[in-house]
Amino acid sequence: MRGAKSAFILLAVIGLGCGFAAAAESPAVPAESFSFVPEIAVAAAADGSEAFEKGDFEGAKKAFQRVLELVPDNLLALVNLGTIEFRARNYDEAEKHLKRAISKRIETGPAWLTLGILYYETGRSDEAMAALSQAVLHDSKNPRAHSFLGAVFADRLWLDASEACMRRSVELDPANRDAHYNLAALYMQRKPALPELAKRHYFRALELGAPPDPDLAKSIQAAPPL
Repeated sequence: MRGAKSAFILLAVIGLGCGFAAAAESPAVPAESFSFVPEIAVAAAADGSEAFEKGDFEGAKKAFQRVLELVPDNLLALVNLGTIEFRARNYDEAEKHLKRAISKRIETGPAWLTLGILYYETGRSDEAMAALSQAVLHDSKNPRAHSFLGAVFADRLWLDASEACMRRSVELDPANRDAHYNLAALYMQRKPALPELAKRHYFRALELGAPPDPDLAKSIQAAPPL
């Protein structure tokens, strides 16, 4: 399924007749998380966040490792290191950092989200559903948490649940092209299909920059109107 922001994007296609996709991207921890950084480590944390925003992930990794040297088990550093290792496909290291962050503060939504995306990308569906459910619980206004949970539901052919997640994602972020795309595909999976709703979301996804999907477009065009 699709559901992300920018930078590092992976498309994982799941088979439901039409192409669903999820864009796996996990950003740095929000700025307000600096409240978790003691003064002794603020400079290193700021360096890490600046490097992360610039796409210098090696520099960010070194900076956040420095934060952990100064303040072991610092939440900001653990989540960002988990994210950096995830981007580098170092899944074992990423999982270790993210679980450690959650053990320190269970309501850390960004850690649950990245962990859920990691499980989704590595085919661990049960664990992905559990982690993403926690992400939605602890960060209920994060559209990507809903998008990825919807992707897991779609993998299981729980289409009503997936549709609800995608609709919520679009409510939270009307410019979420991947959720629009996924809603179009979901509406074409309905019995009977809803081609007018599918068309609306498909063309909105294209307006937002999604690549065309000739098969989905063809199925929308061919479906008889209700």
